[in-house]
Amino acid sequence: MDKRIRAYEDDGTTKKFQTLTTTSPGAVSTAITSSRIMITSGVQANFIEFGDNPTATTSSFVIPAGASLQFNFVSGQKVSALSHNGSAHVTIVDMD
Repeated sequence: MDKRIRAYEDDGTTKKFQTLTTTSPGAVSTAITSSRIMITSGVQANFIEFGDNPTATTSSFVIPAGASLQFNFVSGQKVSALSHNGSAHVTIVDMD
């Protein structure tokens, strides 16, 4: 099994990652068709929520600044992210 992560499919058209700017509350990804994802937090800690129509709040799960965590994921759901403080980014990578 190939463990490398490709940013694009072999035909060069399908993105395998999304980057969310988390300056506004509840930035939401598009639907993710993967059973496993990795989320990398940028320079700020970020609150994360998963679901069909998620909204991250200060009560949501926290990913520390600079951390990368892998999650089992329900295909078709979305990720919402909220910065702990100020402007930040999270990157979501499809691990399938």
